[in-house]
Amino acid sequence: MSMRTMADHLLDIAQNAINAGATSVRLTVEETSRTFRFLVIDNGKGMDPATVERVFDPFYTTREKKIRRFGLGLPFLREAARMTGGDVRLQSEKGKGTEIEVLFRTDHIDCQPVGDLGSVWFSLLSYSPDIRWHILRRYGEEEYEIDSVIFTQMTRSSEDFYAPAFLQLMKESLQELEESIREKG
Repeated sequence: MSMRTMADHLLDIAQNAINAGATSVRLTVEETSRTFRFLVIDNGKGMDPATVERVFDPFYTTREKKIRRFGLGLPFLREAARMTGGDVRLQSEKGKGTEIEVLFRTDHIDCQPVGDLGSVWFSLLSYSPDIRWHILRRYGEEEYEIDSVIFTQMTRSSEDFYAPAFLQLMKESLQELEESIREKG
């Protein structure tokens, strides 16, 4: 995955929560004229202190050894945030979950663009409807909230959830929310 935008980083962290077996994930995304901050809290399997110490090492991975991939998402995220004068804070407890908070200084010349948050929301909600996603998005003084339960309750079955017409409606609704908040903010 190429990490060209802050939305790409957010999606990568949310995918980590999915891979950690989370059943509930809270995403908070706040944007001002000078900062972009996101917080991801999950109830996945969490990490022990030794793993937390090593997660920013680009050559460390928690994946099985037979898979020849490195976990570069967190090291790239920290580097991107620090290049702007921001940083990453990570807390985790084995068996309880993980919390990661990231701050970017958007007024810094090296800051990546925000990216397409509406598509991130759609990807998460449509890819993993069994996870309860709670998204709080703030842009300046404006905000909106999304609780994935609303979308799953709108359908009677998983077949209805994955019907092309329903997915299109969901995607358009999420895109409109993001466009609306950016226009008002």
